[in-house]
Amino acid sequence: MDLKKAWIPLLMTGACVWLALAQEEAAEDPFQKPSDWVPPRLVRVQVEFVEVPHEVLTDLLLEFEQESSDTTPLRRKLHEMAGKGEAKVIDTLMVTARSGEKATVESVDEFIYPTEYEPLSLPTTVNEPRRSENPGQRDLDILKSMVNHTVPTSFETRNLGSTLEIAADVDQSGKLVDLNYAPELVWHTGETVWCKHTDSLGNDTMVQMPRIYKISVNSALTCISGQNTLVAVTSPKDEEGRADRSRKVLVFVKCDVMEVK
Repeated sequence: MDLKKAWIPLLMTGACVWLALAQEEAAEDPFQKPSDWVPPRLVRVQVEFVEVPHEVLTDLLLEFEQESSDTTPLRRKLHEMAGKGEAKVIDTLMVTARSGEKATVESVDEFIYPTEYEPLSLPTTVNEPRRSENPGQRDLDILKSMVNHTVPTSFETRNLGSTLEIAADVDQSGKLVDLNYAPELVWHTGETVWCKHTDSLGNDTMVQMPRIYKISVNSALTCISGQNTLVAVTSPKDEEGRADRSRKVLVFVKCDVMEVK
């Protein structure tokens, strides 16, 4: 009996230690949510660029005349047309951010090009060679060979590709989103030669600048979570890199509010 009584305090001490460790582990659990915990909200913004012929766009706008900002039926129609080859999805951009914060997603090629050039010039001091058969005549051909070619002196970087910048705020209901957005598609379509010089040896020196074509939208709107909104219509580039007004690009924006669970 005395031996059994001696084990009772040890068992009680062990139980107290286990209970204390369990309470400490529960307090340190980072995934345990307090009773008044409100889940944060994320906003997923999707931007789509869909191309159709100009005449088709006119028919679609007449068919889907709407007074609300919800253009989901039009987007579904374009999805069906794309499956039949009657429309073309040029690009889709998507980024997710916390409510009230900015976010950027990009897929670009950093294109570096010169913006300033040192002009053609002659040396300030030269020892001019003379022809043996006519020592008094200057050798113009040799002077031409001494001309310093144009040299780039300043450069800039332009991102070619797709970029999307957003800043989204969700209201208390969790259904409305105040969105600032700036999607952009950029292409390098060629070079424009501003000046060209050919020296006596046949070497060409050119001052040229790149031609850039851009489709972009920079605006703000209030959208309902889960709905597509047609926010812009613009013209794509043709094969020569110029605006092709026989075709049109529809720009859709969709916001989805998601809870962190």
